[in-house]
Amino acid sequence: MLMRICDTSDYDRSLRRRRLLAFGLLAVGLTGVLCYFFLIEGSDVLPDFARGFYLGGSSGICIGAVLLLVRVTYLLSDPDARKKAKIQEQDEREKAIVHQSFQFAGIFTFFAAAASLFVLVAVNMAAAITVIAIITVYAVTWLIANLYLCKKL
Repeated sequence: MLMRICDTSDYDRSLRRRRLLAFGLLAVGLTGVLCYFFLIEGSDVLPDFARGFYLGGSSGICIGAVLLLVRVTYLLSDPDARKKAKIQEQDEREKAIVHQSFQFAGIFTFFAAAASLFVLVAVNMAAAITVIAIITVYAVTWLIANLYLCKKL
């Protein structure tokens, strides 16, 4: 779904960009795997759950990148599937659904983070400050996007 944000006016070019993005995502995942095996494995500094996060997170990113790469390569090689995917991605109803989903997820995340502050302040101040930073980044990003889109549109 996130890859549909890529410009689809020239669908073949968009697919080639997606393939490059998939390779970039694969590089990020492989970096995490390499960090796990060469920097973290056997280290007593990090607890077990952190080492598991490194391996699980980077493995998940690698798997997602490979799946995306396979799909994009398939679409580039099969004209009928490419035509069907292009029609589906350029459908106005589909675009509206994606837009509303992002909007709902953003609003829900913002309020869930704000509500979690009430618990985190009493439990762990470092975690509370992290959530405040995330809320601040969200608000500043929204403000910049709003100003940019007001001038662009």
